Amino acid sequence: MKVIDEKGRVFGKVNIFDLFVLLALILFVGAIGYKMSNDRKQSQGIISGKTYVVTVKCAAMPDTFAEALSKDDRIFYDNIGFTNAKIVKAEEKPAVITVQTSDGQLVEAVDPNLKDVYVELEVYDNPNDDDIKVGRYAVAVGGKLSVKTIYAHGADGIVLDIREK
Repeated sequence: MKVIDEKGRVFGKVNIFDLFVLLALILFVGAIGYKMSNDRKQSQGIISGKTYVVTVKCAAMPDTFAEALSKDDRIFYDNIGFTNAKIVKAEEKPAVITVQTSDGQLVEAVDPNLKDVYVELEVYDNPNDDDIKVGRYAVAVGGKLSVKTIYAHGADGIVLDIREK
């Protein structure tokens, strides 16, 4: 028995051209499925990357700020939605502010109504980026970062430390 007969059919059943078209179609559909699956994994943060712990100081916040952060640990930005970061720890300390005395001198004093809140964020970073990002915002020591959830917004916190987990 011949593999390809005189009419160009494989094993006398399937035309060789039809077989190539069918194989090409199967490969094309498989490639599209793989691409869609890979894109979905990236959008959900499943692609392997590095995890960092970022420490942010939110200075002179209301004394209810840390409590509001504990209601939902996911970082949320209005223009992005939930990001690749979550709060793992929030620690309050008395806020030290600068006040002017009656003789015009500037002195530091503890504000009884405000707290400095030190927030540790766990950031899962995409390995394809050259920098560390929370959402689409780059993070670096000394830079500013808004610690925002759906319950609290600590505008312009200062990044104190970044370490790999």
